[in-house]
Amino acid sequence: MSEPSVSRISFAKVVVVLAVVFGIGVGLCGLDIFLASKGIGKSTEEFGVGPLDGVSIVVMVVSALGLVITVIAWIGAAIFKGSGAGRGNG
Repeated sequence: MSEPSVSRISFAKVVVVLAVVFGIGVGLCGLDIFLASKGIGKSTEEFGVGPLDGVSIVVMVVSALGLVITVIAWIGAAIFKGSGAGRGNG
């Protein structure tokens, strides 16, 4: 059986998925503001808390951390692959 390796991970696809999820989190914030403007969920005060605020913040924080970690791993994989480390001698 073949061993999973860093070269098999499609970092670009992971980054795209995490960026889309981050956008969804931002969209949830916008939806929460829209609902508040219609009188649903929270008051229109500056620092009011609505029903989607917790969900949107969790989605944005988790996806942002995932983006940072994935980009660092992507850079590390590029450096590791480019340095010739891991190539067989001979």
